[in-house]
Amino acid sequence: MKLSHLFIYPIFFCLLQLVSAQSNVDANAFRAMSTTERLNYVYDPNRSWKDTSEFMAWYRPMLAVAESEGDEKAMFALLYEHFQQRHAFKSLKGNVGELESALLEAAKEYDVKEGEIVAEHYVQFGKNHHQLLPNEQLYAYILLEYERMEDIGFDNFKQYDIARLLYHSGRFMFQLEDYEKALKILLTAEKFTQPTEKGLQVWIFVKNHIQSIYQRQKQYDLSIPYAKKIIEVTTKCNNQKRSDTLFCKTWLGIASVDIASMLIGQGKYEEGERYANEGYALLKSPLGAEAYWLRAEYDMLQVLIETKLELKKLDEAGALLKRAAEIASILDQKEKPEYFKHVKFYQNYARYYELRGDYAEAVRYGNFAKPLQDSLERRNDARTLEKIQQRMAAEKYTEQLKLVESEKQLQTMLRNAAIVIMLLMGGLAFGNYKRLQHKRKQAAAELEAARSELATFTQSLREKSELAENLRLELEKLSRSGERSEYLEKLTQSTILTDEDWTQFRSIFEKVHPNFIETQKTQYPDLTQAELRYLVLEKLQLTTHEMANMLGVSDGTIRQTKMRMKRKIG
Repeated sequence: MKLSHLFIYPIFFCLLQLVSAQSNVDANAFRAMSTTERLNYVYDPNRSWKDTSEFMAWYRPMLAVAESEGDEKAMFALLYEHFQQRHAFKSLKGNVGELESALLEAAKEYDVKEGEIVAEHYVQFGKNHHQLLPNEQLYAYILLEYERMEDIGFDNFKQYDIARLLYHSGRFMFQLEDYEKALKILLTAEKFTQPTEKGLQVWIFVKNHIQSIYQRQKQYDLSIPYAKKIIEVTTKCNNQKRSDTLFCKTWLGIASVDIASMLIGQGKYEEGERYANEGYALLKSPLGAEAYWLRAEYDMLQVLIETKLELKKLDEAGALLKRAAEIASILDQKEKPEYFKHVKFYQNYARYYELRGDYAEAVRYGNFAKPLQDSLERRNDARTLEKIQQRMAAEKYTEQLKLVESEKQLQTMLRNAAIVIMLLMGGLAFGNYKRLQHKRKQAAAELEAARSELATFTQSLREKSELAENLRLELEKLSRSGERSEYLEKLTQSTILTDEDWTQFRSIFEKVHPNFIETQKTQYPDLTQAELRYLVLEKLQLTTHEMANMLGVSDGTIRQTKMRMKRKIG
């Protein structure tokens, strides 16, 4: 025993080294990749795993590299791949919703928007599956999810198996019999399905649900091509896995039955018979087979028997009815009897005996079928009403959510509008303040300039007054000496403040003392121009002599004007 151990250990050690070396090579290559290359590598749809240990031997070193490189998108991609293996490997399964919630938290942490929507999808459907989320809430979520995916672009969800995600949503709407929304979602899913080894199941499920919607709406010209496509693909199914072979065989039979049923509904019995025969040949099983296969054969027989009866092939119909009776007996023993399962069977038997002319047996089987048919119709009516109520509740809940969301958006808009208005008002107030400040500064500057100009102009007048005084004195001196100068006499008698001077002077004066002249005119409308000029010069605090010189009059004239103004205005 010890010798065998000595022999085994080196071999086991070599195998461990080989596995470790392979992991290191993969990890090193993964480290050298860009983020895009890592994502493409992780999301490779052709990769498959034999067992949990093989997957974990690949997963752990890849995750370590992504963490060391700080590549959050690759980290989420690896976590999503781990999540996807939960059904294949039991050891990866956690508590209810544990993996889904962990995936959602990772998507939020790494800010992967598409991944967040995908993780939320699994969280919501998981809650609904475990009856932790009502149908109406899942209904509302599906509508919102579809809109979010559409806004981002469905192509951006390819790596997350977008066809499967949309199939989940479309199937839920189908089960609620909301065929309009189900068809919209499933037709979108159809664009992303491929009948590949990994995608075959989803491809068939999507095609079959679309076909079933058109079939229930009696749009056979749209439904039959979908069933034929399923037959075409499943006929070529050469997968070596027994489970996949059985899957293809089952769906080949189901599609054949569906086509036969639709052709019969159109009155095309001979063509329907061909498909019914082909479907039955695929689904026929030994009587000792599993209940699943016997149920499929039993359902197929009802379509085939109805076809044979319509074609008046009574012998074939009789043999098939006996086969159906044998299967019905076995199923009732193996399973809990289904109350409405045999309605079609009894109806076919009644039709068979009616065509044979055995009306007693026809009536007897008809009596078996009638109460069952009536009960089935009542149950179907109740079920239809229940589905309608569920849809109405779901739609009402969705509208309430939209209303709440609209109110939130309105509140947000009002808040934002209030902020914008406050900012605008603040901006306008600040702008107005700056503008007024600028105007005040400009007005002050203009006033200062006008004062300076008025002072300069007044000074100029004073200088002219002094000049006139000097000329007068010179003239008096010449007169005493007996000399006369006509020029000097004329100059001294001229008015310094001419009309042109007055106009210029008034313009400057009104800049410094606005409204002064107009106020005097308003209060004392009978003022003369000479009196008005006197008031202006008095406002400038000029002396009587300066006024006289400026106006070209004597000091006495100014004094008389002053006395007259006192009497006039007090």
